[in-house]
Amino acid sequence: MFCHDACGTLVLQLLLYGLANGAVIALNAVGFTLAYAAARQINLAHGNVFVLTSVVVAALARLLGVTAATPLGERIGALLLLCLVGALCGALLNGLVERLAFRPFRGSRDRLVPLIATVALSMVLLGLAVHWPRPPARPYHQGVDLPMLALPDLIPAVELGWGGVSFTTKDAMVLLLSALVTAGVAALLARTRVGRLLRAISQDGELAALCGANPDRAQLLAFALAGALAGFGAAIFSAYYGLASSDYGLRSGLATITAAVLGGVGDPRGALLSGLAIGVFSSLSDYLLTAHWTPVLVLILLILLLALAPTGLLRSGAGSEGEDLASSAQVAVAGGSRAGSRWLLVGLGALGAAYPLLDALLGWHRLYSAAPALLLVTLAVGLSVVVGFAGLLDLGYAAFFAIGGYTAALLTASGSRLVELLPALAREPWLAIPLAGVMAAGFGVLFGLPSLRTRGEYLAIVTLAFGEIVPTVIRQTPDWTNGPRGISGIPGLHLGPWAPSSPLHAYLVALALAIVACLVAARLAEARIGRAWAAVRDDEIAASAAGVNPPRAKLLAFAIGAGYAGVAGAIYAGMVSHIEPEQFDFTLSIMVLAAVVIGGRWGLPGVVLGALAVAGYDRLLVSALNGALHSLGATLGLAGLLAADLREDNFLVFGLALYLAILPRARRGAAAPRPLARLLPRWGLRPSPAPGQRTL
Repeated sequence: MFCHDACGTLVLQLLLYGLANGAVIALNAVGFTLAYAAARQINLAHGNVFVLTSVVVAALARLLGVTAATPLGERIGALLLLCLVGALCGALLNGLVERLAFRPFRGSRDRLVPLIATVALSMVLLGLAVHWPRPPARPYHQGVDLPMLALPDLIPAVELGWGGVSFTTKDAMVLLLSALVTAGVAALLARTRVGRLLRAISQDGELAALCGANPDRAQLLAFALAGALAGFGAAIFSAYYGLASSDYGLRSGLATITAAVLGGVGDPRGALLSGLAIGVFSSLSDYLLTAHWTPVLVLILLILLLALAPTGLLRSGAGSEGEDLASSAQVAVAGGSRAGSRWLLVGLGALGAAYPLLDALLGWHRLYSAAPALLLVTLAVGLSVVVGFAGLLDLGYAAFFAIGGYTAALLTASGSRLVELLPALAREPWLAIPLAGVMAAGFGVLFGLPSLRTRGEYLAIVTLAFGEIVPTVIRQTPDWTNGPRGISGIPGLHLGPWAPSSPLHAYLVALALAIVACLVAARLAEARIGRAWAAVRDDEIAASAAGVNPPRAKLLAFAIGAGYAGVAGAIYAGMVSHIEPEQFDFTLSIMVLAAVVIGGRWGLPGVVLGALAVAGYDRLLVSALNGALHSLGATLGLAGLLAADLREDNFLVFGLALYLAILPRARRGAAAPRPLARLLPRWGLRPSPAPGQRTL
């Protein structure tokens, strides 16, 4: 009897915790699905709208000077003010996302262009959150610090529980406010003119436009409402947990997408129920396993939903938005090679071979920095096989780089537990490199399997989820990977008479790999498989009718692209002798994608130049600008003002570079509106209805 009562109390406690956490997820999911219903496209910047708003709310709370000793009435007033400011900030940010990531690309045949734009703007929002004024922060990636702002207890945690169940006023506050806001949104959709407009656009945008509705206004309103819900959820989240951190951006965004897909994308009621269900699921996972594994399980659930039930478990019927979303799409990156590109590649290879001599003659001493730049070239060429040749957007490409690096480390590092079980011949670095490529290619096939049932935006989200799963698994398996500390003592390759630790040796190995990567990619583009990829990219149905096997072509593209990254990861591990999970996070995937998109319009040579440009900024320009700013600050007596580390601007720089790279092409691909129609959305006007015609 005692055990039965204790188990019941525990289950009820976990249920209450899960509902409190799920309330915030539900608010975000309802907003996300409303924005999708109007735009019919996924907004990957939604998570970082939540993050930047939470940082703004936390900074405002500190500015107000409210403490735990402040009278209760003032604290409640401060909480309501923070919720209002959060909603307004979220609405403004998401409205800007709609204006910048969706409005310019309306009419474009390429459905993935807005998705890439939201990825770019997501990085910009994260960069703004990183630079928000803050107290001492904690490290995140390659020396970049993320804000960790603390909030006072605006609501005292008075215990309201019974029978051993903990239920505080904070829990009641979260559930009550979430319920009120959700009920308000439901009433707005059901009983107001704005709600009728949004429902009409979501059900049949073309018919609604013929009836006099303004799709541009509806989309902007939907995004503003979605941002307001995300901002309100950010305020509640910050007040409930007493902190705000930029570390929750991608994580909260993927949890939101999971709830939206589970409830049926475009269905606010399903999103609400799914958000609460995911909160309860996460609470149970935190207790039964650990909190570190919960994000992995949520991401696996997301992948299974997208692959097996893209219309959602709580939604049925044909013709749903999920099927619309999974329609085929082209990627706005050119694949293949053009006339003369082979000679350009030869010229770039000759310049790369002559660079060590130029470096020595001019006294640059940049060989060691040039080697990672060449590895980035290999990564960009590998990703161009997936993105440019086959038209499959991969947002988790760094995962294969990590798999290759850790495969080589486990096979060759002195601190690896696996090395002790292997014969001496198997520990040879030259053998580990092809094995790392094969291992990464195998995972590429595994990661590519969902592409057989998902396309377009859904496939991009699947690859993004996989890209987050791999580093998390590496961190949570310390017995084999040493967890966050990484693996050291990884031997490098032996090439010629140079020592593996010498900069010249590292440069020559990276150059040889980049040249081979370019030659193989150029040959693939001209081969039969290259033509098959192009056919699948342009029109999968027509390619299938012509005898091409689209599933096989897609899986082969994923395998080859992943193999490139795996080999590069193995060589990188031997080059630096130490690897850790933070070296393979989402930032690396964005850097490689930016390189491909920036130069992809000029074929394979453009991809090489794009990778060199991105690496040049990351490895050379940042350090030079930092030195110049610090010297200028010391000269002018403004050392405190000009002492910032521009490497923390990488989020902003790569996000802006990615956005600017796709903007001109998207404008060319979109249908140009007539002059009068271009003015109507700006002033919120719409055509006058015909006599007797009703408007929404």
